[in-house]
Amino acid sequence: MATIWVLMDLNAAGQAASVIGCVVGIVGLLFTLLSAPRRADAAPQAVRTGKATTTGGGRADTGVVSRTGGQAEDTGDATSQGGATNAGVTDSF
Repeated sequence: MATIWVLMDLNAAGQAASVIGCVVGIVGLLFTLLSAPRRADAAPQAVRTGKATTTGGGRADTGVVSRTGGQAEDTGDATSQGGATNAGVTDSF
């Protein structure tokens, strides 16, 4: 950029910096998206969760709610007054 500023003007240097910043940002974003680990076999899990309490028909979940299964270990208490509870693994939404 300093070379562009010396040879041309400050406006051209600013434009060059904008383009370079944009390219670096796009390359960083693409690298992050394309290099992210893909684990199709990773199931949702809940381990050592706290206590969940609901009133008025709410739903208390301290486990896993998933249509594809999951794993729940050492989950906390789930209590609900007039609603549903889950302290394990369920597919009921």
